[in-house]
Amino acid sequence: MDDALPPANGADRVAFHALRFITRLCDALGVALLVAILGLIVMAVLARDVLNWGMPWTEEVVSLMAIYAVALGSISAWVRSDHLVVDLFSHRLNGAGLQVQHRVTALISCGFFVLAAWGAWIMAGVSVNNNTVSLGISFSYLYYAVLGSFISMAVIAAWQTLRGPVAWHVEPHAQETTP
Repeated sequence: MDDALPPANGADRVAFHALRFITRLCDALGVALLVAILGLIVMAVLARDVLNWGMPWTEEVVSLMAIYAVALGSISAWVRSDHLVVDLFSHRLNGAGLQVQHRVTALISCGFFVLAAWGAWIMAGVSVNNNTVSLGISFSYLYYAVLGSFISMAVIAAWQTLRGPVAWHVEPHAQETTP
């Protein structure tokens, strides 16, 4: 998506720039979280082995940060269609068939994301009073990352269902080279 040219005008141009911004923001925040995770792990090891200080809270913070990094990465991957797909027959479909397949797949994905977001919402509510041992952080914050990720992907999938395939999005089968 970064190499694609934006549409000339209209709603597609706004969507293109919004999705590119979302992707770049999620990527940047995800990388920052991963760097922070690495820094915390190194700090905890050095504090334990060199200074003989125990830092049990780092495990809880690293787990929380890792879940948020994965949630941000999944949003970015969904926008770029980088999630794992099994493409058995898309390359054999014509224009109308590809339109239908794209929209049906996006609609099914949207339904799954809504269902998963609902499950994350329920789990966040159930685990309000369950806290981590060292810092007393509610486990709900873990489920909020999952909830935000699935809501974001559901909104994007709903847009994909309504809009259909876009010209700036290169499908995986279009990237393959023919011998």
